[in-house]
Amino acid sequence: MLSPTRSSAEAILKTVVTTVSTILQESTSAIAERKEESNDADDSEPSKKKFKDDTEVETSAAKTIYPPQPRLLKKRKVCVSFGYCGAGYFGLQRNAKDKIHRTIEDELVEAFVKVDAIPQAHADDMSKMCFQRAARTDKGVSAVANLVSLKLSPLENLTQLVNDQLPKQIRMFGVKRVAASFNSKNSCDARTYIYILPTYAFCPIEEITSESYRITAEVLQLVKDVSSEYLGSHNFHNFTSGKKFTDPSARRHIFSINVAEPFMKENVEFTIITIKGQSFMLHQIRKMTTPPLGLVLEKLHYDRYDKKFGNDGQHEPLTWEDAQTEITTFKEEIIVPHIIKKEITDKSYPFS
Repeated sequence: MLSPTRSSAEAILKTVVTTVSTILQESTSAIAERKEESNDADDSEPSKKKFKDDTEVETSAAKTIYPPQPRLLKKRKVCVSFGYCGAGYFGLQRNAKDKIHRTIEDELVEAFVKVDAIPQAHADDMSKMCFQRAARTDKGVSAVANLVSLKLSPLENLTQLVNDQLPKQIRMFGVKRVAASFNSKNSCDARTYIYILPTYAFCPIEEITSESYRITAEVLQLVKDVSSEYLGSHNFHNFTSGKKFTDPSARRHIFSINVAEPFMKENVEFTIITIKGQSFMLHQIRKMTTPPLGLVLEKLHYDRYDKKFGNDGQHEPLTWEDAQTEITTFKEEIIVPHIIKKEITDKSYPFS
């Protein structure tokens, strides 16, 4: 005979089973009814989905097709070779906050932005693209082939695209991928400048200075002898500003100096002084040759870099032979004629 407690438990369990069975039957019937209603609906009408804000959104089987998004090119560390005539610009170096004094780098950086090689944010803050110039030139100074290193998108035909955006007195000659450690300034072993000037600048004081002056062999040799005093390592603190004689950074090395044979242009005799140095301080090269008009950055030398990376299979020597024709043409048709014409007109070496 079952105890009252056990009898009560069995009665409760029986009630629970009966209730669950009833609920399952009702749920099955409801599902069947909804399925039947759904089958009766028009198949061509897309279903509706309610969001919390009660907005109805169509969710048809056909997915929305979005236009393909342009693929962003990964930025690469590169160097860019370019030349310029410095006339009309306040030197090379850019100051993004200065909207009045136009520089060569203003033109170059803005051209990169226009062709989507760099974003505007990098133009506003040039440190974002690791921008570095090889040699800073002052107001009025030109360059046959200067160089900057930076990170940009390696666009096809980049040189032509950029040149289409630049004025004729600034030309880009090429772009090459460089090692991540490359710095256009610190990796440069030497810089070569040329200085174009009229020979009447060397007219002896006892003679009357005029455009008709023609330098003699004796005077030309004297110029060469005096210029040779620059050769070797010397303290050039007097050729810059803000450096004391005791400052070790004022000591610089000059590798070579050459004074060319005179040549005639517009009935005026000129010569060219070529100076190759390891590096130059602010205004140093100008003060070695006085007026800035005839000063031109001729070439940058990357011998150590070329030896280490130039033939490693990923990089190229920074010698730009493939662009030499364009570089020479730019020098002879843009830079030199401007210097000659300006010198004859303005006479940076006034007659005594």
